[in-house]
Amino acid sequence: MKTLLIVLTFIAAATACSQDYFELLRQDIKTSKVAILTESLEMTQKESDTFWPIYREYDLALSKLADRRLAGIKDYAKVYKNMTDSAATSLVEAAFKLQHDRSDLLMDTYKKVSKATNPVLAAQFAQIENQILTLLDIQLIEAVPLIEMPAKKDGDKEKK
Repeated sequence: MKTLLIVLTFIAAATACSQDYFELLRQDIKTSKVAILTESLEMTQKESDTFWPIYREYDLALSKLADRRLAGIKDYAKVYKNMTDSAATSLVEAAFKLQHDRSDLLMDTYKKVSKATNPVLAAQFAQIENQILTLLDIQLIEAVPLIEMPAKKDGDKEKK
């Protein structure tokens, strides 16, 4: 877990760095997640043989969602100081869609693991994965600045 936390401290820098650096960081996170899951999930050999292919499928889909998230952060970085109504709407809708898709992916994977192994192991996986994703979210939230409100024009009325 310490390794993951150390890696996560650098994630904020990844959004501003080269794509190669981001890929290396993502690989470190993946390696740390596998180590955490391996250490935390007490599986029989049969459960392990069943679990890891399902996990790899999940991880591939999660990587595609991470690509979408990175693209959204880059889009946000271009406009957050000069946000328009349409850009704000588009960014928020994309962010909610991404959250929804990630939640659906984890739920679907939980169901697959539950059916293929057992519900307790699947619940442990979902719990650990959710904790890791939450830690990643916190790091990104800290790194992404709040939208700056556009300057009011002389003709704009103040809202009450």
